[in-house]
Amino acid sequence: MNRKMIYIEPKPFVMGGNYSEDELPLRKVILSPYYIDVEPVTNRDFKKFIEDGGYSNKSYWCKDGWDFIKTNNITQPCYWEDSKWNRADHPVTGISWYEAKAYATYAGKELPTEAQWEYAAKGDSDNLYPWGNAEATLDKANFAPGCMANLDREPTLANQYKENVSPWGCLDMAGNFFEWCLDNASDNYSWDKTYNNPCYINNSQIRIARGGSGLHDEDYMRCSARDSYLATIRDNLFTVRCVININKSNGTFRRTS
Repeated sequence: MNRKMIYIEPKPFVMGGNYSEDELPLRKVILSPYYIDVEPVTNRDFKKFIEDGGYSNKSYWCKDGWDFIKTNNITQPCYWEDSKWNRADHPVTGISWYEAKAYATYAGKELPTEAQWEYAAKGDSDNLYPWGNAEATLDKANFAPGCMANLDREPTLANQYKENVSPWGCLDMAGNFFEWCLDNASDNYSWDKTYNNPCYINNSQIRIARGGSGLHDEDYMRCSARDSYLATIRDNLFTVRCVININKSNGTFRRTS
């Protein structure tokens, strides 16, 4: 896939925050280099996956994901026929974690780990939000201040908010849509003993999503904020942004059963 990506050569960074117990303990993490999509996958991108037989090619899917789409006769995202959510240049939505993972495999990429996503959002400057520490306002992102959500909300283009840019140049990492990450949910980071390419994987169906959405308040848009959902949820809260890992053999992605 020829989507624009940014190369990230990481420095050690402090992962987590002092805002919620699930963001602790703070620790200095080091990642291997990787590329990350500048913006989330669009409906135009995802249409290619569908047209290339993405929902009928078992090789793109993990076992649970294949069972899920076949059992439920899923052949496209949940909002694929909805003119509000299916505009070509807008981020794809209505996809489960399984669909996000299958798309990444099809594209020759992977889902970002929580650590990769957080570093791409805040860099090594420990920003509160991708744009820095300035207050979250409606001229910076698509969100619901104080959780006063507009249920008739509209999705926005990834480049609509000129300040919603991470230190690396990634667009739209706060608000609009949560982005699925590779990790399973964990209560906190106490499982991470090496601080080297951390990734929490177990047999649960609950996965991490990052970045907040148009139905969530400013707290969910913090770079270190975490949320988790069943991998089967196909709501208009979720989208996907992919990575390509470089020299993965130089660091081990941590798996915890």
